[in-house]
Amino acid sequence: MVLDIKDKEDVVVVTLLDVRILDTAAVAEIGEEFKNLTLQAAADHKLLLNFAKVQFMASAMIGQIMKLHKMCKRDKVRLKLCCICPNIMEVFHVMGLHKVLDIYDTEQKALDAFGSRRLGWFR
Repeated sequence: MVLDIKDKEDVVVVTLLDVRILDTAAVAEIGEEFKNLTLQAAADHKLLLNFAKVQFMASAMIGQIMKLHKMCKRDKVRLKLCCICPNIMEVFHVMGLHKVLDIYDTEQKALDAFGSRRLGWFR
């Protein structure tokens, strides 16, 4: 299993479990699993990718993230990312992805940014 998928409040939280996502097969497997994520998040339209365990990833993984971003826009699912390590975040900055993707330092900050059904308000 490459992804751990859980519901937290009204958000589908997906934690990538591999420390190194470098091999083509792993990137392809994650890409296949990403295809189903917008369906899982469809009810509340909130999806969070947590990169806390990931220290290294192939550039092809960025392509998979951008495909997911495009699917989320198409399906009106709000996508956020969190816990990206400094060396990967540096690549995101160089590529300008920090301007395109909604990225947070911690999972809690990302969850808070979605707003909460429990509090009776939506974003």
